Amino acid sequence: MATREVCDEPRDGREVNRVSEAPGNGGSGEGYSGPQAYEPPPPDPHSDPEFITRTQFLTNLVIVGGGVMTAAILVPVIGFAVAPTLKGEEWRWVDVGPLSKFPTGKTTSLAVQGPDPEANRRIFMRNKDDELIPIWNRCAHLGCPVAYAPGADGFSCPCHGGTYDSRGLVTGGPPPRPLDRLDVKIVDAKGNRVAYKDAQPDHHVLVGKAYSIDNKERPYPLHGPGEPVDGILSNLYIY
Repeated sequence: MATREVCDEPRDGREVNRVSEAPGNGGSGEGYSGPQAYEPPPPDPHSDPEFITRTQFLTNLVIVGGGVMTAAILVPVIGFAVAPTLKGEEWRWVDVGPLSKFPTGKTTSLAVQGPDPEANRRIFMRNKDDELIPIWNRCAHLGCPVAYAPGADGFSCPCHGGTYDSRGLVTGGPPPRPLDRLDVKIVDAKGNRVAYKDAQPDHHVLVGKAYSIDNKERPYPLHGPGEPVDGILSNLYIY
């Protein structure tokens, strides 16, 4: 676009028009401060690859926070489920006293001191029907200690109402399996194993590794509280 200027000095007594070139007309445009034919828009801050809107920031914050909370929940759960399969309890035979300590026809409560703190537990030694059965007092539901009732000749859990018979088999409530047991043997003074029918009152009773059972008293590797040993749900636990 051209503009017109009036010369300060007349030539031959006449006013002479002088055309100055505005940008865009091919001229230099030096010293021109008038309107421009095209003015570029100011730079858009959103076009900067490092620019983050508040919405993007909050979205990223929610994603990161959700990931942290999910990890905080899942890691302990996974660890609780996997840990028993990675590190088993240490076991050895533990002498719990002479056979005379466990009267025939009775169920006796006693504490077992194992080689590892995790192996320390209270058990009930059932001496009936010509056999010894060491029964762990840990409820198979959530791990609460069960109590033995001599009158009912059975066990009960005070936490959620689980009940078991004298052999530790489930008779009611939420437990998914019977009470766990421990290996047991009777030995003479030389440490030789003795059958129950041949055992003498001074022969000693030893208990060993704990294991789980089903309702038919079939043995399984030791399971944690709440874990069934058979059925579809038992496939969730690897031993």
